[in-house]
Amino acid sequence: MHRTIVGQLLPLLILMVGMLAGCSKAKPKSLPTAYGKRTGTAGSSVNGTRALSEMFREAGYPVQSAEQISPRTLRSDIIIWVPSDFQEPSQKMRDTILHWLDEKDGRTFIYIGRDYDASIQYWTEIMDQVAPDKQFDAMRQRSLAIEEFDELRNDMIVGRNDQFFKIETDKPERIATKLSGLWSDGIDGSKTHIQLRSKMDPGLVDGSPSQGNTKKNPADGDDEEEPPVYLVEDVEPLLSSRGETIVARLGSDFSDSQIILINNGSFLLNLPLVNREHRKLAGKLINQCGQTYFDPESVAFLETNGPVRIMSADDATGGNSGWEWLSKWPLNLVGLQMAWWLIVLCFALYPIFGRPKQLPAAENSDFKKHIDSVGDLLQATDDYAYAQLRLEQYQQAMKGDAVYRRSKTKRGDGK
Repeated sequence: MHRTIVGQLLPLLILMVGMLAGCSKAKPKSLPTAYGKRTGTAGSSVNGTRALSEMFREAGYPVQSAEQISPRTLRSDIIIWVPSDFQEPSQKMRDTILHWLDEKDGRTFIYIGRDYDASIQYWTEIMDQVAPDKQFDAMRQRSLAIEEFDELRNDMIVGRNDQFFKIETDKPERIATKLSGLWSDGIDGSKTHIQLRSKMDPGLVDGSPSQGNTKKNPADGDDEEEPPVYLVEDVEPLLSSRGETIVARLGSDFSDSQIILINNGSFLLNLPLVNREHRKLAGKLINQCGQTYFDPESVAFLETNGPVRIMSADDATGGNSGWEWLSKWPLNLVGLQMAWWLIVLCFALYPIFGRPKQLPAAENSDFKKHIDSVGDLLQATDDYAYAQLRLEQYQQAMKGDAVYRRSKTKRGDGK
């Protein structure tokens, strides 16, 4: 089902435009460049994904962030992976994603390639807007950004093959202006700024379509294998430029789930989304996630640095309990005893469990209570003669006599 993008993310995009217009007042080193984050201060980076996540949120999807693949992450219907490096996904991660796609129809896995850095574009565009005395500093910052990106890009494996796609890195840098494909409808390619430095060949493994993963079944013998968990049979280019695929959809006739591969984030990160045409393309990505029979309900942004950690259900439930400090020296010598006595103290100080009961109010008009109180006071004197005298005086007063005599025995002498 289709989802409609509501609003234009005005607060965030106005902030990004203000960053471009007000660079002459800001210190160059204050530019945040953290890659692929949507939360915290890193989410406002030129390389962040907060703007894209807000577009998903405005489309009606609950959005969460994850630094690892856990059972909680796999409960989402859409997983968006924005890796901050060029390392290919591990075999374990690919198996996990393929099993996740096969478990439930209507799921979407989105991979956004790393071969782009918005900070370079930022310093390039800002060059003509800064004051003359700060242009040299802006040029220096641009050179540093290019150098840092090239060093990071050198870690990319040339001609790597990660089963979802094959990538070629020996290509010149170019700008895609003539767009074609399903997503190009309504997009003015001359107003976009999609940068390409590598060529993505989606759905190819050793020159043949990917057929998912197979595992041997010991019960059936070594020669037989289980059916693949997710078959990639259909490769559909959604956005291309001069015959080169920028966005591709990998699907299967046996499942309503899909994989969307994107060459890089040059039209999906915070800074590129200032461009109106890029926001249209981001809207088409969101709509593509909803074009399944089973309507997806939640989105998870997978933000990773380095290899992706895969957590199983046992790892998730066997985490820290909060009491591990009791097993560390020297607290392990007295920690358990201290914890025990603290529990006993809590039971002693707070004996009431549940709601306290409201006791009935005391009645002051009950004369019997007055007699009991006087008797308690006389007993506290520990003087029998004095108590007897007071009782006789009370009886005489009740009869109307006014006889008052002192006791011949001192208090405490008689019982």
